[in-house]
Amino acid sequence: MASVARSAKKVSPLFSVQKKLRSLKIRPTKRRGQHFVIDPGVIRRMLAAASLEPKDVVLEIGAGMGSLTFPLAEHVERVYAVEIDPRLARVLQEEKGDNPRIDVIQGDALTLDIPSLAEKWDRKLKVVANLPYEISSPMIFRLFEFRKYFSLWVLMFQREVAERIVASPGRKDYGPLSIWTRLYTHAQILFRVPPGAFSPRPKVDSAVVKMVVLDPPFIPLKNKELLERVVRSAFSYRRKMIANALKLGDFHHLPMERIIRILTSSGIDPHLRGEKLTLEQFCSLCEAIDSNGSLRS
Repeated sequence: MASVARSAKKVSPLFSVQKKLRSLKIRPTKRRGQHFVIDPGVIRRMLAAASLEPKDVVLEIGAGMGSLTFPLAEHVERVYAVEIDPRLARVLQEEKGDNPRIDVIQGDALTLDIPSLAEKWDRKLKVVANLPYEISSPMIFRLFEFRKYFSLWVLMFQREVAERIVASPGRKDYGPLSIWTRLYTHAQILFRVPPGAFSPRPKVDSAVVKMVVLDPPFIPLKNKELLERVVRSAFSYRRKMIANALKLGDFHHLPMERIIRILTSSGIDPHLRGEKLTLEQFCSLCEAIDSNGSLRS
C-alpha cells in the first residue's frame, strides 16, 4: 500500500491549471459549465469533509483537469474520474500514468451505469465532486435514484443551488429539491467558495454541501410516485393555496370538496400554500390520498 501511495504522489500533476490549459490550447466551455478549482485550500477542506479512508471508493463527477482527482487518489483505494470532455479526459489519462488508483471514464455522468460500477465493490461508494454547473440539479436527482449505492456525497454547487438543497419551508428557495434532499439525506452547507477559487472565474459564488445518505429514508415512503405528483402540483402553483394547487395540478379530476376533506383529514389547512408544508405534511397528505382511493380519475 505504501508503494502505491508513493506512486500516487509521484504522478500527481503539480501544474498550474491556467498554464496547462494554455499549453494544450484548451478553452473551457460555458456550455459544459467548466470552472476548475485552483484553490488548494478548498480542495483540502473537501477532502476533510469526506472523511476519506484507505479502502474508500470515490466517484468524481466532472473531473476536469484533475485538481481534485489526484489529491483524492492519495487517500483512497480507487477514484472513478468521470469527464465528458474528451480533451480533458485525454489529459487526465496521460497525467495519471500507471496509477492504479485512478480510472478515467470519458462520458456523460447523467448516463453513467452507476449500478454496474458500484456492484464491483463490497462497500458503498462516496461522491466527491465539483459538479459542472449545467448538470448540478439533474445530477443530484440521479444520485437520489441510485442512493442505495452511496454513503456520502460532498458536492460543490452554485450557491443558489446549495441554498435550495437545505432550504426550509416558507423560504423562497424551498422546493422539490429541498423536500427530496430531506427525505433521503442529512445535508448541510459547509462553506462558501468565492469566484476567485476557480479558473475561469464564474460570475456567482459557490458552496460545498455535505450530504449523508440516510438508510432507510427519513420517513418510510409507501408511494414515491404519489409524493412526486403532490409535490409537483404544490410547486407548479406555489403561490396558490394547496387546495387550489392540487386541483389545478395532478388532481384536477377530484372535486374541490373532496380535496378539502382529504387535506383536513391529514391535519393540513387547505388555505396554506404548498411552499409552507413540511416533508412530514406532504407525506401525511399522500397517506390521506392513498387511503381515500383518490388516485382514480
